[in-house]
Amino acid sequence: MEEYKKSILDKLSLCFADNEMKQITIKSLFGGSGICINDAMFAWIYDNNLYLRGHIDYLAIFIKLKMKPLVFNTGAIPRLLQYYKVDNSLWADEDQFKQIIQMVVKSASLDKASLRQMRESRIKDLPNMTLSLERSLFRVGIVNLDSFRKQGSFKSYFKLAQHNKLLSKNVLYTLHSALIGSHVATLTPEQRRTLRKEYHEFTLSQK
Repeated sequence: MEEYKKSILDKLSLCFADNEMKQITIKSLFGGSGICINDAMFAWIYDNNLYLRGHIDYLAIFIKLKMKPLVFNTGAIPRLLQYYKVDNSLWADEDQFKQIIQMVVKSASLDKASLRQMRESRIKDLPNMTLSLERSLFRVGIVNLDSFRKQGSFKSYFKLAQHNKLLSKNVLYTLHSALIGSHVATLTPEQRRTLRKEYHEFTLSQK
């Protein structure tokens, strides 16, 4: 296996600049090894074969090349994974191999960046917010932290209230406090009255 890993890295060195090769790591993974660039996994070494990460954007290319999916035996029922085997014909075509590697790496890196951004911008991670309230915001089109900030607490609450006429003003206090980064319990009675008054004025402007 170690010798095969070395041959893989030698082959990959033809596809990347020297500084990019320094960002490639290999980690143990379910009886095989995952190949990553900047922690974005794009290939899998399994049973002394190299498998490339599949994606809907280019899956048709893999099918045309007749690349076989990785069959992973986890027990009684084998699983087909979205990784596809590099066969001898692709190994022999250095130009095509390089193009496909770059395509796969770009896709894996974009997906990794999107996932990281999603995790870093979850509404529920703000003070006071819950998964249930986050899902309620999702249903009215407020799907991430950026859109929540752009809408603001009044418009966000207004949209929620269109779907729930009995929505408590406590939700308004929660949204407001979340956006300013403080706990809702720190709002004074006077601040709550001011929020209710300002929200009432906001609703009049929406008519």
